[in-house]
Amino acid sequence: MKLRTLIRVAQAMRTPEPAGDQSGQDSPSQDPVRGVAGALRRDARVQQVTSGLRDRARDWRSAASARADEHLERLIQDSHARRGSEASGQVTALLEARRQEREAQARAEQARRELMARANTPEQRRILDLVASHTSWAGGTAPQELRYTALLDLLAPSGRPADEMAVHRALWTLAEQRVLAVSPHGVVTACEPPVARAVLSLPASTAAEPTGF
Repeated sequence: MKLRTLIRVAQAMRTPEPAGDQSGQDSPSQDPVRGVAGALRRDARVQQVTSGLRDRARDWRSAASARADEHLERLIQDSHARRGSEASGQVTALLEARRQEREAQARAEQARRELMARANTPEQRRILDLVASHTSWAGGTAPQELRYTALLDLLAPSGRPADEMAVHRALWTLAEQRVLAVSPHGVVTACEPPVARAVLSLPASTAAEPTGF
């Protein structure tokens, strides 16, 4: 496959397939590039690799941001130390807010890693990766709720019974293990780990004290 074709496939993979287009124009049979891109998008192995790359990119950005903030703090502290003065309350408050933001982000990333670790199969990992993107305590930023039908459309776009059944089985296995929950209205959510819920519910003064376990 030529480099130009590979570039077109990569671009097509990033472009959502048009919904409801039954005209046959630019169909996979008429546009081989779109056909290859669609097949790759649906391939579980490709999705798993893509998810892993996103995770590594997220970790890299977080680490780079933390290093930049720490370097800025040192520069400010060194500057005031040379002048024999202290940072203003506004600067101190800003640095503290950034520090708390980093810590909250680190907790969310750790929660996401723990959630993803609950996957035992590639299909379960695909589901948890999608659910995590809709879960705020795991760092998700998607604003809308994730509904069962939308999850099926995203993970089994072909509509083939075998593909949909694989998603059904993986999702309900996770639900039985209390990793996920499905509401009566069909909203799929991640179950927050019991330990995390217990820590969050403790008063600030006792959060670091032994629990007796």
